[in-house]
Amino acid sequence: MVLRAHTHMGETRARAAPGAPARTRKAAGKKRFARPERTPRWSKAAPITFKTEPTLGDAIAAVIAGCRDHWQRNLPAALDGRNPEGVHQVRVGLRRFRSALSLFKTLVPENQRDWLNTEGKWLANQLGTVRDLDVFFADLEKRSRKNDESAVALGNAVRAARTRAHAAAMNALRGRRMRRFAARVETWLDGRGWYADGAEIPDIGAFAREALNKRMKKIQSVAARADKLTVPERHELRIAVKKLRYSLEFLAPVLPEKRTQRANVLLKRVQDSLGHLNDLDVAERTLALVAARATPAERRLMKKAGDALKAAHGKAAAKAEPETARLCHKLVKLPAF
Repeated sequence: MVLRAHTHMGETRARAAPGAPARTRKAAGKKRFARPERTPRWSKAAPITFKTEPTLGDAIAAVIAGCRDHWQRNLPAALDGRNPEGVHQVRVGLRRFRSALSLFKTLVPENQRDWLNTEGKWLANQLGTVRDLDVFFADLEKRSRKNDESAVALGNAVRAARTRAHAAAMNALRGRRMRRFAARVETWLDGRGWYADGAEIPDIGAFAREALNKRMKKIQSVAARADKLTVPERHELRIAVKKLRYSLEFLAPVLPEKRTQRANVLLKRVQDSLGHLNDLDVAERTLALVAARATPAERRLMKKAGDALKAAHGKAAAKAEPETARLCHKLVKLPAF
């Protein structure tokens, strides 16, 4: 059997040599469209760095470019689909981008900010179902016993749903709307087109302290009544804490290092403690999604494993209550920058 490699538009294609048996030609055809043997690498966001004595414009450019680089580096892994981190990191990059738009909103014309935020949110939402299914499946594998018939049935249904969701999400990543969004971000960055007309450009250090202290004060006012918060309010607090952590990471180069690290560690602990409620929410959404396509008999079979998973998350959330209260109390006392 002889195979020859032909290159077309940067892609290596394996073709059977003339006169090769039919089965050889068929095998070569399959190889042409096979995924690479190695799973593309994924990566977390790289630290934001500023040049010496940066202006606020330099900082905005560095932060936005860092967010863009984060999601672009992870696109191959997301499109490949074998490692869940690819999709997750693209979503994180887009969330960081939208947080940066919010952080610098007083300097960005409203029409620009609204369009970029809407497109970034739409794209992140296209990946949301895939991420939920990945998180749910990993949790199911970790908590289920071997040969558990209910868990096996639920796992198979989740895998099938994940295949469908990933195909739809990848259509979005390859689609015209994504290409237009990426092109607009590049143009916006190259032209530094963000300053609102007539806006007074503050010193970067003064801007960082004012912006972060304002966000911190809002979070502290909510954290002060942590024991009285409703479930939706706790979700909102968790999201606000996450956004503040992103802002700290963005502006870290112009902030006191030790104080920034202490604040980030505490915020991360608060976020994780509040995350148990989010885990329960993901489990409930995912079970509803899978059940919608299942037959009555399949739903009955999967119910035991699903109920066990929800119960585990409910217990974890209840157990985390004292720790959440303690961390929120510490958060209220966190000093301003």
